[in-house]
Amino acid sequence: MNVYQYHITSQGDIIHELNIIVDDSLIEMIYKNMEINRTGRFPNAKYHLQFKDEELFLTVEDTPIVYKRLIDGVLFMTQNPSIIFNPQDLRFSAEGYLYHKSIIGGWGRLSTQVMMQLSKYIHEWGRYYVYKDENYERVIEPLNSNDVIFIHPKDNNNCFGCGNGNKHGLHMTFVFNTNTHSTETWIKPPSLMMGSLNIMHGGMIALLCDEAMGKVLTGLGIKAPTGNLSVRYHKPTFMDQELYITASLISEQGRKLQLKSEIYDQHSILTASGTGLFIRIINNS
Repeated sequence: MNVYQYHITSQGDIIHELNIIVDDSLIEMIYKNMEINRTGRFPNAKYHLQFKDEELFLTVEDTPIVYKRLIDGVLFMTQNPSIIFNPQDLRFSAEGYLYHKSIIGGWGRLSTQVMMQLSKYIHEWGRYYVYKDENYERVIEPLNSNDVIFIHPKDNNNCFGCGNGNKHGLHMTFVFNTNTHSTETWIKPPSLMMGSLNIMHGGMIALLCDEAMGKVLTGLGIKAPTGNLSVRYHKPTFMDQELYITASLISEQGRKLQLKSEIYDQHSILTASGTGLFIRIINNS
């Protein structure tokens, strides 16, 4: 049995003895037969394959799969189709690299070429990013998000704030922190939220406060409609800017839950705040 050691770079080049492999049939064979290294040998090599009388051990710089091309909605890692591109399956790393779900290793890294190809659809959303094309919009989750849960709009939900089923709605995504029991979101108000003088309508501000507090309860798995809502308008909330909205749980007593919310403008100035009483639904079934 002949034993070889290979290395896969962050851009998907397969290297053996300092030479980049260009043999398409060999590359196809490697990806077709690659699996986790459970042999106990060459512990630095995370992946292993055996083919006829050859045994290959592979180290990886990042991920075993690197998607080098995106053509007609298909991500390619070699000459053959690899996986159908789905914006819902995108993830960002803390270092700013973009990944897509993969059948090997969980996630495959997108090459610089593919990232540049997608760059026109990627926009900043607070500390995160959002993918938006003519047909689809979705916040891209981080590759590692142990302490947060992303609450995306649901297709079968007609809620004006967070439902995808409402074509006139805001389609808001919220980030729920499991440690602090708080939510946060960012929004650039559409024109339908305007009151007068380029200032957001007061009722729309109340809606944002209510929505953010409600998503705290969603993150906690609690169903509780609004019983009382109080909003204070500190300063005018102007349109044409990205707003930051946060909410958190204050107290819980029996079925009653008290929450608070705050809205900040692009200069981190508090423009509005709200408090709400929510009544937990008791399931008697």
